[in-house]
Amino acid sequence: MFILAGIIAAFLSYLCNKAVLKKSGNTGITIVIPFIEEMTKTISALAINTSIIKTHFIFGIIEGIYDMATSSKAVGKWAALASIVSHSLFGVVTYCTIENGYSFYWGIFLAWLIHSTWNWYITKYL
Repeated sequence: MFILAGIIAAFLSYLCNKAVLKKSGNTGITIVIPFIEEMTKTISALAINTSIIKTHFIFGIIEGIYDMATSSKAVGKWAALASIVSHSLFGVVTYCTIENGYSFYWGIFLAWLIHSTWNWYITKYL
């Protein structure tokens, strides 16, 4: 079921992200898109009652495939790897937050904060 949750999250995020990018550029990349992605991944996993970490991992694989398809060969490989690792890490953060007794809202918030920081760093320095 986590594969389905990851696919749903990737599809919903893709549609929303496309609209956000048209209107907000870098602000969307560093603030809005990370929130959309963290919310869709976690809520998809919770709605289907499946693994949050595995759902985030599947999302990262899908984003990685997209990165490879839309980037140069040299950049695409590294972007794909970064997608898989980073989204898995965001899933671990969300899961650990919830497992330590906090609301899934806090899990999404903390993952969003880290994801936003990551995207800010990538867009500013790489």
